[in-house]
Amino acid sequence: MKSVAERAPTGRSKCRACGKAIARGDLRFGELVPNSFGEGETTLWYHPTCAACSRPECARAALDVSAEPIAEREWLEGTIAHGLAHPRVQRLARAERSVSGRAHCRRCKETIALGAWRIALHIFEEWRFAPLGYVHASCAAPYFETSEVAPRLARLCPDLSVEDVAEIDALVRSAPSDAPGLAKTTGGEPEPEAKQKNR
Repeated sequence: MKSVAERAPTGRSKCRACGKAIARGDLRFGELVPNSFGEGETTLWYHPTCAACSRPECARAALDVSAEPIAEREWLEGTIAHGLAHPRVQRLARAERSVSGRAHCRRCKETIALGAWRIALHIFEEWRFAPLGYVHASCAAPYFETSEVAPRLARLCPDLSVEDVAEIDALVRSAPSDAPGLAKTTGGEPEPEAKQKNR
């Protein structure tokens, strides 16, 4: 994988994972991929935090080629290692309150009640992120095969309060310790799943 790490020369590039602009002068990680519209390659840009959470292979390669000290290198390296060990956690996009009560949880298949905490998922394919539906916060641990999701949520969702993150963390950890999936610790690729549109 070809990756780069540099300071953004302008504020026009957007992070492919979160969709938000990367401010001028901020560190950004780039992933060189085949150009879908012609010959050669194009670069997909990410905030370092977003890359570590959603594209750990890219983030690890970018850290290796970075020519400057990175203040949060230890956190980034830990997040990258955790994501590679638990591939499904790379799908975590954000946490939010259910706005409709119609979406179904990808793990238990039940509806997610209006106002309940849910975790939105996305998947990287064909050089872009696509929405993959939701899971209940209480279904997150067996779905991701790890209960360590709060640190990611705190970074990926800065609008969440400390209390929100603590509440979600408690729900995540409420899954029974023998829930299917929690005993798995393999670092292999997640099995293919049919896409589910956001509802």
